[in-house]
Amino acid sequence: MKKNVILSLKLILVTLIFSMSIVIPTILIPVSPEIISRITEEMQTNMLGLMILVSLLGTISLFVNIKFSNWNGTKLILALGFSFFGIQYLIAQIETFYFREAFTFMSNKEILNILLRGLITTVIVVSLAVIIFGKEKIKKEINITATLKNINISNLFKKAVLFSVLYIIIYLFFGYYVAWQFEAVRLFYSGNTENLSFINQIVNTINEMPFFLTYHFFRGLLWIIFSIPIILLMAGSRKKTVISLMLLFSYHGFQIIMAQGFFPPEVLIGHTIETTISAALYGGLIGYMFYLPEKIVVK
Repeated sequence: MKKNVILSLKLILVTLIFSMSIVIPTILIPVSPEIISRITEEMQTNMLGLMILVSLLGTISLFVNIKFSNWNGTKLILALGFSFFGIQYLIAQIETFYFREAFTFMSNKEILNILLRGLITTVIVVSLAVIIFGKEKIKKEINITATLKNINISNLFKKAVLFSVLYIIIYLFFGYYVAWQFEAVRLFYSGNTENLSFINQIVNTINEMPFFLTYHFFRGLLWIIFSIPIILLMAGSRKKTVISLMLLFSYHGFQIIMAQGFFPPEVLIGHTIETTISAALYGGLIGYMFYLPEKIVVK
């Protein structure tokens, strides 16, 4: 009973810290007037509740990753921080930059500022979460260098290429059958509400954006690269690797709900549903196929 109470208090504390770590960077690096002007009073009213909800999911994802991890201390902070920043912020802003024609109010400087704010958030919340949730002792002592030497790099590369292609398929499927079914989404990106067939829409997109497939292949590869520290943290357990990555990836998708002013409300809902589900699926598949089995983990 006492342990549950303490854990609950820790979860509440980190959730509050998480919320503050989202607010503090906007004070240090103010959001551009162009974006602020797009945020209505209703959006401002909803912002606090959404931020707490997003922070709670982020806290749960960090807690599970820390609890499952074979590491602790500075090594855990650096590994988890690298993955968290890459998955939550860098990959997201690479997509914003690619589709910046739809975001006429977004300058390259603002995209950079979002990354800087994300870096500040990451440093604050990951460091304090590891300190607050950190374990007193390590379950397994992992020799990283020796473990990496036992990994079949050629096989890993082949799987990474295949999974990057798989990401394109997942992205297109959920993008069309979830997000694109919202009339507001079609209007936002294409300027009209016409709903073409799945194949015709893909052909249309590729014709209008020649590097579309190449870009998403590269993005699929980045998801894997930023998953590597988590895979190492969970070495020896497929289940823990899958759950940990699914939570981090789902947070990536769900945090889009905070992008008030960036998208019209219906577009925001469509993207949040689409990205949360598709990202969690991709994260789970990466965890399932790339986890490090016990036999190659050097103790």
